This record gives sequence, structure tokens and C-alpha cells, in this order.
Amino acid sequence: MLISEIFKALSCEQNNLIADLDIRRLLTDSRELNSEPSATLFFALKTDKRDGAMFIPDLYQKGVRAFVVQKDSNVVSQTADMQDAAFIVVEDCLDALQNLAAYKRSLYPTVPVIGITGSNGKTVVKEWLYQLLRADYPEGSIVRSPRSYNSQIGVPLSVWQMNENTRLAIFEAGISQPHEMERLERIIKPTIGVVTYIGEEHGENFADIEEKRAEKMLLFKDSQIVIEDPTHQNLRTCTAVLRYLGYAEEEIQKRLLEKTHETVMEINLDALTDNVRYFRSLLKPETKLVCMVKAFAYGAGHVEVSRCLQARQLADYLAVAVADEAAELRQAGINLPIIIMDPEESALKTIIENNAEPNIYSFGALENFCRLVEQEGLENYPIHIKIDSGMHRLGFELQDMERLCSLLRSQKSVRVTSVFSHLAAADEDRWHDFTLEQIKRFTLCADELSKNLPYHINRHILNTPGIERFTDFQFDMCRLGIGMYGFSFHGASMRNVCTLKTTLLSIKTITSGESIGYGRHTFLAENRQIGVIPIGYADGFDRRFGNYNGEVVVRGKRCPVVGNVCMDLAMIDVTGTDAQVGDEVVIFGDQLTIEELANRLGTIPYEILTSVSRRVKRVYS
Repeated sequence: MLISEIFKALSCEQNNLIADLDIRRLLTDSRELNSEPSATLFFALKTDKRDGAMFIPDLYQKGVRAFVVQKDSNVVSQTADMQDAAFIVVEDCLDALQNLAAYKRSLYPTVPVIGITGSNGKTVVKEWLYQLLRADYPEGSIVRSPRSYNSQIGVPLSVWQMNENTRLAIFEAGISQPHEMERLERIIKPTIGVVTYIGEEHGENFADIEEKRAEKMLLFKDSQIVIEDPTHQNLRTCTAVLRYLGYAEEEIQKRLLEKTHETVMEINLDALTDNVRYFRSLLKPETKLVCMVKAFAYGAGHVEVSRCLQARQLADYLAVAVADEAAELRQAGINLPIIIMDPEESALKTIIENNAEPNIYSFGALENFCRLVEQEGLENYPIHIKIDSGMHRLGFELQDMERLCSLLRSQKSVRVTSVFSHLAAADEDRWHDFTLEQIKRFTLCADELSKNLPYHINRHILNTPGIERFTDFQFDMCRLGIGMYGFSFHGASMRNVCTLKTTLLSIKTITSGESIGYGRHTFLAENRQIGVIPIGYADGFDRRFGNYNGEVVVRGKRCPVVGNVCMDLAMIDVTGTDAQVGDEVVIFGDQLTIEELANRLGTIPYEILTSVSRRVKRVYS
């Protein structure tokens, strides 16, 4: 859309002689600027805490030439220095963003739009509908909300994607207080309405659930139909939409069987945000937070989790295990500082190429990295010194400090950003005194570094349980890992982040005396209804759950796993559940916790989460 048309759409006067820029992208977060700055329109959103206009000079230097600013913004008086830029001055930038999106929507009145709202399941239904329908539309002609863009800002950014090639649009809408949905309705203008489960989530600003439901239903005031499955199962909701669109029952079932083989793990980024904020609340405002996104962010997907942490300003640092993880984050647009916890010698150049910061745990590692930094012609490259305070895995000890300080003083290649250590048992009361001993050892080493180097060095030793149980020793920084995903070591109420789900592929009545699965380890004492689910040990569903050692949840009821778990499939006993083919099956989540699964296997939640294979699709909400 040409900038001249945008001026008219926002009822603003174009009063400077500028090129008629072709705007293809709207930007509200300066950190997400992509490779097309000249085609970008930046909305300088203003809140009680921050004026987005402060980022305009930097964006201008990077090539952005179109900005929407508020009349009361400080930048309005500075526009004279940017004569070749277009400044659209408005009363309120959020209103302008929404008005522009509503105008864009009005350009395509004949395009069918599916609008989805609810408390849970919006993103899942949106993604499933896209997967079920995409084969019938030309490539790129279905527009949908990116990730979980369903807010007052996310919805207009989603609708802006519509263009002359769009044949179908699928948008989700979320609200947290009254009068928000009417603003979103005029932007989305859905022709087909879809309602997922409406529960207590985000209900603090509503008198009761009925008021919240009434507010959500405002999205559909002009819709041709509103679809709401009474069971609120996402798969059934998608089926109802396909029926309305005229698909034959046989074709629907065929597509569902093709798509539902995709076992999915749902990651609730709002829950993750709440969990991070809980741990933040235990720390001083000035204490920095390192968020651990190693091991594919504990199975949750390091790119999307990092994007969330960056966009919501939850982390000061990220930490990964190896250099390749950092490279993937940089390619995805993550610009937060990244610590490499386990740098491999063969990947040191990759670390520098991606502006990552290595953990240095030995003299050999220090010498090798300094040599490479010198070869690259760099100075004062940031590193992090690892102290072995009692874990006895990696790191320098007190007797190494004199030599280490001498080496660090004698060179200009690297500069120590932080010194840190790992607590071995901060989560166990019986090792309370040992944890204090570790902190003492760490402090002695850190003091030596600080005394011998002429600059400030950040200190950090607390992990998730340490933040809760040894808060007085938070130093300059803390590291948050498993706590992000809903695990407290101090009895705090946390939100579940990851839910692993699959669906029932088939149900058979198996008669008494017959065996189930490989090896014939389960024999039936009576006739039972046996269901098959498309998840196996190759997906991370442990073989040890087989033969009545594990359970899943179907229609709110626990169903035992029977027979051996196969590579791609498992069998469950659904007798007495009224289960049907296509029903949702929960492997872990709110109804069957990760802690319970870990306890059954005699392991820890970390292993359950990180064992979920990458072939399992991640869906974010």
C-alpha cells in the first residue's frame, strides 16, 4: 500500500514532499526490523512506561522512512532532521494501527474470514484449520494470524497481511477486559465465527464468566454463522467448520486421519510469561535474569520461546548449550546477548560469527579462544568464567585464580562479563549447608577476579530452586530454567506451559484371552475396548509406560497404556469412557502432570520435557 493511501486512510494530511513509499510491513517492535526497512511503517506506540518514538532515530539510521507518531510525542519537534521521511502524526498510535488494519480489511469484502475466540484452543484450531484446508487453495492465498497474534496489537498486524491474492483468512482474537472485542470486531469482520473453550483464564477484569462470554461473542455480531462444539474439543470444532464449508463426511474423515497423526505439543506462552514474572518478583529490580533456552528450550522450541522472552522484555540474557543453537536464534532475529554454556572447540568461530559469549572453564579453553579472537582482529570480546564450587564437572577452582587473573590481565582479546557457578543440590533441604558452602567457595573465587581486574564483573550462581530458596545470594544475575515451564521448588502456584496431545486413531473390541502389542506382555482377562494413538517412543513417549505402567486422559478419564509402547504407536484401554475415533488424548498437561509422569519413571521433569521429539509439532498460544 502506498504511503499516500495510508495518509488518506488515517485522515491525515501529507504535508511534505517525500517519495510515495510502497509499504508492505507494519512494525511495532523496533527489534523485529527485517531486511526491508524502506518498505516498513513503524508505529511509535506510547504507553505509561515507554514512548516508542525513542526508537525512531535508530530505525531511521537503519533505513526506515515511514513513521506514525502521536502529537504529544517528543519526536514531533525533531522531524526536521529527517526530511526524506514520512511522519504521520495522529492522536493515538494504537487507534491509528487499528484503523489502518480495518481499512485494509474493507478492501477485500468478499474474502471469507474465519474469526476464532475463546480462552483456550484458539491457536490450535487456527493451525489445524489451516492444515486441513490449505490443499484446496493456491500457495500463499490463505492468511492466518502469526503464532498467537490475537491482542489489540496482534490482530491488526495479522489482518494487514491480506492482499489481492487472499482467498481465505483465519484470525484469532483474545481479550482481557471489557470493550476490547468491539475494537477487534471492526478489524476482523469475520464471516464465520468459531468459539473454543471459554474458562476462567484472563477473567480478572470481568464480573463473571457470563460477562466475559458476552464480550467475546461481540466478535460475531455480523457473522453468517457461529460454530461452537458443546464438548469444546478442538478436533470436533474443526470438523464442524469443514461441514459448514460443504465438505463431504468421507472427505472430512480422510483429512482428519491424515492430519491427526501429527501428535502436537501445545506451548502456552502467556503461562510461561506469568511464570517468569513470578521468579522476577523474587528478585531486586536491578538483578539481571538469564533465561535458559538450551536443549530446544527444554523441548518447548528455542526460537519461539526466545522470541517471547525478547518481545515481552522478560530476559536480559539467553543461555544455550552449543553454538549451533545460538546461530539458529540469531537467524530468527533474536538479538539478546547469548551465553554458550558448553562451547566446543570446533565451534569457536561460529560463536564469534553470531556474536555469542562463551563460557570459559579451563586454561586450554581460554587460550584457544583468545588466540581466535586475536586472529579475527577483535578486542575485549565478552566471556563468562565458570567456577567449580562443588559440582565437580567443569570450571576453575580457588587454586587456579592467581594464574587465571595473570592471564586475563596480560591480554586485550577478551573481557570477563560474568563469573558464575552451578549449584549441585539447591532443591534439596538435606544439602542446605552444602549449598551455602558452594556459595562461599564461589564468592572467594569471584572476589579474586574482581580484585585483580580493573572493571566490574557480574556474578551469578542461583538457578531456579536457588532463586526461591537462597534469594539473598542473587548477586548481579540469576539463571532461570525449568521454572519457566511451571515448576516451583518452594510450593508456589505455577502455570503449566507444555501440554502433549494426540488423538484416537481407532478403537477395537478385543476379546478375553487375547494379547496386545509386541512381545505379548499384556493379556486381557475380559473383553475390552482398545484404542490406538499415534505416539510412540520415537516421539518421546517412554517404553516404560507400557503394560499398565502409564496412563493417558481421554474425555477427562484416566486410561491405562496396554501392551508395549511401539516406535510410532501406543495402545490404551478406553473401556467405559464413551470414547470415539478422533477424540483428543492428553499425554501430559493440567490433568496429568509432568511431575507425575517423572515420578512413575523414577526420573525428573527435565527428562520428560526434553525427550519430546522434534518431529512432534509445536503449537504456540
